[in-house]
Amino acid sequence: FIEQVSVNTRRILFLMIPISVFMIAFRAQIVRLVLGSGSFDWEDTILTAEALGYFTISLFAQGLIPLLTRAFYALQNTRTPVLISLLAVALNIGAAFGLAPTMGVAGLALAFSLSSIVNLIFLVVILKYRLGDLEEKKILLSTLKISVASLGGLVCIQLAKYLLASLVNMQTFFGVLIQFLGAGSLGILVYLLVSLALGSEEIKDWQKRFANK
Repeated sequence: FIEQVSVNTRRILFLMIPISVFMIAFRAQIVRLVLGSGSFDWEDTILTAEALGYFTISLFAQGLIPLLTRAFYALQNTRTPVLISLLAVALNIGAAFGLAPTMGVAGLALAFSLSSIVNLIFLVVILKYRLGDLEEKKILLSTLKISVASLGGLVCIQLAKYLLASLVNMQTFFGVLIQFLGAGSLGILVYLLVSLALGSEEIKDWQKRFANK
């Protein structure tokens, strides 16, 4: 049971950490591609991108909360996740009232992310108290490798963004799309290559899955 929780935690982090990093790097491009038309001006784009960035920092927590909640269910404990969820909701509301007056909509996004991270922390702490061992060393080592690989992909994305911005018209939809796809593809490739070079167990797992297909 502990091994399954650990393995799936690392698999989720392998996807969520780079997605979070890349979404933060591309937050303005994502908003411009999805909403940047009609009366949606540049100021609206900046405000929306800022809110998206704050939402994105808790993606890893949002990905892990359902897994750990189901771990409690498997242990026939449904009360603890509910109580923690109610605490997180209360924190979300309190933080929203505290942050929104100074940060606006971005404050609501940040409040949501903070409550999600706190929710995750409580689930992890209580689950560890219940089980004693969650293979933390494996998870921390994988997280370190994933973070290094994500950082490598981020650096390449930023360089590619500036290069492509000088080659295309960034005032058009297709210019932004080309920058997004080009820099994003390079970032993903670098992330996978660095993960492979670091001996990431998660990428080896994906290789086995594709080989079996």
